[in-house]
Amino acid sequence: MSASAVPQPVAPQAGPLSVPLRTLLLLARRNVRLHRLRSALSILGVVFGVAAVVAMSSVGEGARREALSQVAALGIDTLSVRPAPGPSAASGLVLADGESLRQVVPGTAAAAALREASLAAELGDRRSDVSVVGTIPEYARAATLNMATGRFVSDLDLVDSKRVAVLGATVTRRLFPLGDAVGQWLRLGDDWYRVVGILSERGSPRRRAGPIRTRDVDRTVFVPLPTLAAGPGQAPDAVDEIVLRVRDGRQVAVAAEVAQALLRRHHPGAAFGIVMPREILRQKARTQRIFNVVTGAIAAIGLLVGGIGIMNIMLATVAERTREIGVRRAVGATQADIAAQFLVESSLLTSLGGLIGALLGTGGSLAIQIWADWPTALSPLMLLAALLTACGVGIGFGMYPAWRAAQLTPMEALRSE
Repeated sequence: MSASAVPQPVAPQAGPLSVPLRTLLLLARRNVRLHRLRSALSILGVVFGVAAVVAMSSVGEGARREALSQVAALGIDTLSVRPAPGPSAASGLVLADGESLRQVVPGTAAAAALREASLAAELGDRRSDVSVVGTIPEYARAATLNMATGRFVSDLDLVDSKRVAVLGATVTRRLFPLGDAVGQWLRLGDDWYRVVGILSERGSPRRRAGPIRTRDVDRTVFVPLPTLAAGPGQAPDAVDEIVLRVRDGRQVAVAAEVAQALLRRHHPGAAFGIVMPREILRQKARTQRIFNVVTGAIAAIGLLVGGIGIMNIMLATVAERTREIGVRRAVGATQADIAAQFLVESSLLTSLGGLIGALLGTGGSLAIQIWADWPTALSPLMLLAALLTACGVGIGFGMYPAWRAAQLTPMEALRSE
C-alpha cells in the first residue's frame, strides 16, 4: 500500500460532551494539584479582589445598619431644633419657643423642650455618671418612650417642681441591681430625687462621631424641667433643645422650614440647627452609593488582574499539553470535550480563589470590627454575588484558552512534540 493510501486520523468535530462532568472535575483537580505553586500564584488576584468586595461591603452594610438604628432611635417622623454653636448660642432657645412651634408648625403631634446636664448619680456606695434631661410630659410622646414600670414626668410634677426621676434601663441596673427602684431615692448632683418610673430598654446604638447625634435613653435620667437649672450664662427659661414629632413623616421637611422661619422671627441674628433623621438618612444613602461604587471599582480591578493572570496560565497550560490534547483528539474526544476540560479547570481555579477570598474578607471584616471598633455586617447577598463573580471571571477568561485548545487538530498537536 502506498504512503498516500495510509489512512489519516479524522478529527472529531464539535458536538455534545462525551465525557461526564464528574470526570472533567477530577481531571481539573489533578492538574491543579500537580502545579500547586503555579495555581496558587494565578488565583491571587481573584483572592484579593473577592476579599476586598466582602470586607468593604461588610463595612458599608454595618454603616448602613447603624444609620438605620440611629434614625429609628430618633424617629423618622421627628426633628430636633438646637442652637448652633458659637456666640449666638447664648441668645438661643427658650421655653416659650416650644409652645410657639407646637401651635405654628403644621401637623405637629408633640413638641417638647428640654435641658441636659451631665451629673453624678449616687446611691450609697454606688455611683454612675449619667446624662440628666429636664423635660415635660409631652417628651414621652415626642421621643416615643415606653415605660417598663411606674410613670413618666407629669404636669403636676412641673407645677410643683417635684424632684422625681425616671431612669433608663442601664442606669437602673447600675444603681439598683438587687431590688425595685420605683419609690427609692437617689442623689443627682446636689439634690435628692425620688424614682417614679423605669423606661423600657431601647438598646441605643453606641455614641460615635457622625451627623446623627443620638441620645442614649438607657443611660439617661429624666426629671421635671423646672428642677434642672439652665446652664451658666443662660437665661432662666433657656432650653438646650426642642423635639418635634409630626403626624406624617413625609412632611418633616416642610415642618423644618416653618420652624426655621418662626425661630428667625423670634430670635433675629441667632442661628439654629435642625436635625432631620429622614433627610440625614437620604444623604447617607447617597454617600453609601458612592462608597459602594468606589470599592466595587477597586475590587473589579483586582478581579480583572486575576482573570488575566488565569488566562495567561491557561494559555501556557494549553501550549505545554498539546501532546495530551492530540492523543485525546485521536482517540475520539470532540472539540467540546477539549474546550470543556480547560474551561472546567479555569473555573475551578477561580472558584477556589473566590472561596479563599470570601474567607479572608470575612476575617477582615471581623478584624475591622474588633480592632477599629467599627460596626460591620456581612450581607449574604453580597457574599453570593462575590462568589458568582469569581466563577464568572473563570468562565470568561477561560473561554479563549479553551477555544485555542479545541482548535488543535490531532496531527498538529502530535507533531508539535
